[in-house]
Parts: sequence; C-alpha cells; structure tokens
Amino acid sequence: MHCRFFLFTLLLLSGITAAYGQVDTTQPGSYAYNLVNCIQYGLAHQNDVVNARLDVAFSQEQIKEATGKLLPHVNINGSLVDNLKLQTSLIPDIASGNYDKKIPVQFGTKWSSGVTGQVDQAIFNSDYFLGLKASRVYGGLSQKTYKRTEIDTRVAITKAYYAVLANEENIRLAKSNMAQLSKTLSDTKARYDVGVAERVDVDRIQVSYNNVVTDIETQIRVLVYTMQLLKFQMGMPQETKLTLTETVQDLNVDSFISDTIDYQVQDRIEYSIQTTQIALNELNLKSKRLGYLPTLNAYVNYGYNYFASTFGDLYKTGYGASALGLSLTWPIFAGTERLHQIRENKITLKKSQNDLDYLSQQIKLDVTNSNTQYLNNRSRFVTQKTNMGLTQGIYDRIVLKFEQGVATSLDVTSAESDLKQAQVDYVQALLNTLISKTDLDKAMGKIK
Repeated sequence: MHCRFFLFTLLLLSGITAAYGQVDTTQPGSYAYNLVNCIQYGLAHQNDVVNARLDVAFSQEQIKEATGKLLPHVNINGSLVDNLKLQTSLIPDIASGNYDKKIPVQFGTKWSSGVTGQVDQAIFNSDYFLGLKASRVYGGLSQKTYKRTEIDTRVAITKAYYAVLANEENIRLAKSNMAQLSKTLSDTKARYDVGVAERVDVDRIQVSYNNVVTDIETQIRVLVYTMQLLKFQMGMPQETKLTLTETVQDLNVDSFISDTIDYQVQDRIEYSIQTTQIALNELNLKSKRLGYLPTLNAYVNYGYNYFASTFGDLYKTGYGASALGLSLTWPIFAGTERLHQIRENKITLKKSQNDLDYLSQQIKLDVTNSNTQYLNNRSRFVTQKTNMGLTQGIYDRIVLKFEQGVATSLDVTSAESDLKQAQVDYVQALLNTLISKTDLDKAMGKIK
C-alpha cells in the first residue's frame, strides 16, 4: 500500500534530519535547481559547512599565533615608589673610630621611580618550535574535517533530493491511475444508465477511484515535507520556493554500475584524518621527549632610574642603565612526571596506529556491505520495474474485457489494486537503489 512507502520514506530520512543544521544567509526567493545546483547551494549555506570553514580560518590564526611566539617580545616596565618610612640598618660607627659600636642609619630617598624597556628573543625553545609544527598539522586536520563535512552534506542533500523525486514519481503514477479509473468509472456509469451495467459495478470502481484520490492527497503532503527536508539540508530558508528541474527518468538508473575493484581505503577522508591524528600524537610524544632540553633566550634592556626626597624633584635627574645577556633554563630533574608522560604518549600513539588498522578493515567491510545492499536493491528495482509494466498490461486488458462485458468490476478493482501495489514497490525499489548507490560511492571515497 502507498502508506507503507510514506512510512518508509519518513523513517529513512529522519536519520538525516538530526545531523545537519541550517543557516538563513539567503533571502527567500524562487529557484529552479537540479541536483548539482542543490549541492552547490548547500556547500555555500549549510550551517555545518559554514562552521567548518570558520574552523579552518580559526586554525590559520592558531598557526600565526604559534609563529608569533618565535618573534621578539618587547615589554616596558615602570615603577613609582613612595617610601613612607625608609628602612633602618645598623652599621659600625666609622666616624668615631669605634667599630664595635653600631649606629642606626637610613639609606635611600623618599621617592624613587624607574622605567625599563626590554626585548626578549627566544633562541632555542623546543615547545615553541614543535608548537608551530603541530599548529600546521592541526591546520591540515581542520581542512580535512571541513572536507568530511562537505562530503556528509553532499550525501544528505543527495538522499533528500532523491526522496523528493521518488515522491513526485509516485504522484505521477497515482494520477495516471486516477485518469484511467476516471474514464472507467464514467463509462461504467453510462452503461449503468442504459441498463447494461449493475450498480455494484459502479460502486466498486467508485471506491477504487476514491482511494486513489485520497492517496494522491496524502502523497502531496509527504512531498511537501520531503521538499522542506531538502531545503533544510541545503541551508535554504523554508519560505523559499524551490522547484526541481529533474525527474527520476533523467537519472537513468538503468545505467548505474557497481565497480569496487579500483577503490583504495586511502580514498576515504576518514583515513586521511586518522593519519593526521597519528602525526599529532607523534608530535606530542616528541614534545615530551624534548622537554629535557634547555631553553635559551636573549635579552637587551635599557632604562632610567630616578631618586628624590620630594616628588617635585623626582624626575629632574635620571640615571641610565642597560644590559645585554642570555638566560638559560635547564630542567635537570623534575621528578618522574615527564617520564610517565612520555610513556602515556607512547600508548596514545600506539592506540591511534591500531585505530588506523582497524579503520582500514572497517572501510573494506563498509564497501562490501554497501555494494551488497546496492546490488540487491538494483536487482529488486529491475524486477519491480518489469512487474509494474506487466501489471499495467494486465490492468489494461482487464479494463478492455470489462468494457466488452467479458470481465467483472471485481476483476477491474483487483487489477487496479495489483497495479497500485506494483507501482509502490517500484518507487520504493527505485529510492532504495538511488540511496544505496550514494552510500556505495561514499564508502569507496568517490564523493569528494
């Protein structure tokens, strides 16, 4: 029955809806798009894709941030001190020659001030240099993540697009049935009026006609939803009028082929992402190992110091001071913390390498499963397409016999019911084939 197809479509697409968002970056308008246009629009406006592009821009800023750590750093430090009570010290009484006697004295001035500018330059710092390399690798990871988001968006849009075309085909076939039943019903009423047909014949065909009308109304409501879902996956405002310029006949499903010979696991973006993750883990391990090395920095500074007993005289005379030097920090021993951190990073690296091997096997299994599903669905599609043609021929002959008086209205309604079911099975097999072909292309890494 038609309701089975509707339920299948809604369940099939509900898994797509939750994963993708929408951003209203385009004013509502009117568009006539094919599949390529829908994908192009989605790659420009879909929320996850937009955010993934922002993540790429964010990673570029992180690379610049890491580079900035290697550039000179300039600081200016200033101070102003009011010594409310100068510190008292005891010194020998040199003036009287009695060195055993201690007298209290105060050194310094009530007011003091200083300003110093200093330039620091890292000469060797393993964290800085590895951080720069890691930020570049992370930038590549964000690019690959962006690519994966693009692929997922292409798949989601493609599946939603096929669902719309399948529903449009269902409506087209149902309207064809309605036109056939309308003619049969009109002819039967005319024959009843002249006493050739019975009232039961009119009622039976009327019931079938009413069911087809209701089915079309239901299909139209499902079509509205699938169109809204397509716009949602594209990031298109729901108020926008979208018309598809293709039909299922334009897809030429009969020409689809299945070739799983030339694919490589490396074609999958997930494989590339995992190799990048391994590179990041290797850098983390290297960073911990190089943590035993010293850090060397150079600096140069220049400044002035001011002293006075009163604030008004403070800045009358300044005394310059400058220094040029190197600073070395070498963590000789910091407990066993770093040793265990190195071992932890080795374990993490090994796990990521194991994950890559597991991912390779998972991709191979995914391709096998997707190819099996596609071949099964394609076989059903070919069979259901043939069956629909056969049931159409049976229905036409039954109607002709009914008009000639050698078949009953029960035969007509039974043939119409078989035709309707064959059409539903055909459209469902068509949608299954299109979606499983999309899944197969994604599994083999053909969707870029």
